[in-house]
Amino acid sequence: MKNKRITYSIITTSVRFFMKYFWHYEIIHKERIKNITNCILASNHISWFDPPFIGSIMPFEINYLAKSELFKNKIFGNFLQFVNAIPIKRGKVDRTAINRVEEKLAAGQSILLFPEGTRKSNKVKPGIGKIAIQTGKDIVPIYMKNSNKFRKCFLGKDRLKIVIGEKIKKEDYSNLDDSKNNYRYLANFIMKKIKELENEC
Repeated sequence: MKNKRITYSIITTSVRFFMKYFWHYEIIHKERIKNITNCILASNHISWFDPPFIGSIMPFEINYLAKSELFKNKIFGNFLQFVNAIPIKRGKVDRTAINRVEEKLAAGQSILLFPEGTRKSNKVKPGIGKIAIQTGKDIVPIYMKNSNKFRKCFLGKDRLKIVIGEKIKKEDYSNLDDSKNNYRYLANFIMKKIKELENEC
């Protein structure tokens, strides 16, 4: 466990270096994550780099979901485990993955989720609403801009921007009962809050 934490720290430090000198990154409203722990981080998803970029700026370790196919390569699979990735089977409800997410949250850890599910989808999935309602955790919306524009950022024509939104307190949605309609409602509400952050870039 200790070795894993050391490896996680080395990886996130390396990612921050990469972000600073190759992406010229900027964090907007960084103060909003100073006193937050045990939460659901919710972000738009436009690049493979989104999970490590977000993980590297957090003052605590995070977990996130990665498609199970990525774990088939032993070396890369081991790397993903070091950065707390949880394998999930796509195309169907993966109860095992959802259970692991809920276990992490119950243990006081944090999880990064993408309401749209994948980089290629603009349709909001109800999964994040289900997890939030069933675990009752604060939700921190995050907006990623230009993580998919390496060349422009590297050449100094633009920069990676990460906007941290005001947290959605668990009390704000505690009146929602455990139903599919409410899963969809909350997921769409979270995505709305994420998209609103674009105006702050």
